[in-house]
Amino acid sequence: MSMIEKLSIQGIRSFGPDDQDRQVMQFFKPLTLILGPNGTGKTTVIECLKYMTTGDLPPGGKGGAFIHDPKIAHEREVKGQIRLQIRDVTGKQVLITKSMLATQKVKKVEMRTLEGVITRHGPDGEKKSINSRCADMDREMVSSLGVSKAVLENVIFCHQEDSNWPLSEGKPLKEKFDAIFASTRYTKVLETIRKLKQEQDGRIKIYKEELKYLKERKEKALQIQADVTNLEVKYSTSQENVAQIEEELKPLQVFNSGLDLNK
Repeated sequence: MSMIEKLSIQGIRSFGPDDQDRQVMQFFKPLTLILGPNGTGKTTVIECLKYMTTGDLPPGGKGGAFIHDPKIAHEREVKGQIRLQIRDVTGKQVLITKSMLATQKVKKVEMRTLEGVITRHGPDGEKKSINSRCADMDREMVSSLGVSKAVLENVIFCHQEDSNWPLSEGKPLKEKFDAIFASTRYTKVLETIRKLKQEQDGRIKIYKEELKYLKERKEKALQIQADVTNLEVKYSTSQENVAQIEEELKPLQVFNSGLDLNK
């Protein structure tokens, strides 16, 4: 079973960008409680976990609000970094690092995602790393945790602003449950099976017609073969009759030859 071990936050929301501002949290098994007054970063912890596991920023985070405000830091650029240490479904230790950069422009803050790295520890202690240029980190995380992205987004690390989605109505609610229970995938499989069955039924119909035609040809061929055999028997009988008649005619031929000599 996969589990989260440690989370390191620096330069995110109210967590400062300097090294001394880095906060490291350790998670315990089977339960970890996060307590604190408003504004101490409880929601930020959940937002960071969701971002690291799914790649989704919290509501309003795409405009740079997810990173520590450069104005507060009195800097033109502020770098945010999150590190997450987990145990994957095989029990191996995995370290994920994602970095972002917020740049203060004239009227707004622009955020840019920097390179991410996933480091795995092998059984022999050897470290193997892949970066976001070589692999889809979100897909790697889903594979490592053994939990679908829909469950991570809507159940485990659901943002408090989106936590009332079970009370929604109609199509959005159905889409959420379809994603969580992966029913869409099964629907697609059933649709594929239905199409394959239709194609197979069409081919079977054609094969039945071909089989009927071949049976008729076979019966006709057998009839022709029987006729040929019958004709061969008649031909053989005729040859025997001709041979017998020729034998019977031989004495007459000899007698006729003698009459011709007497003349």
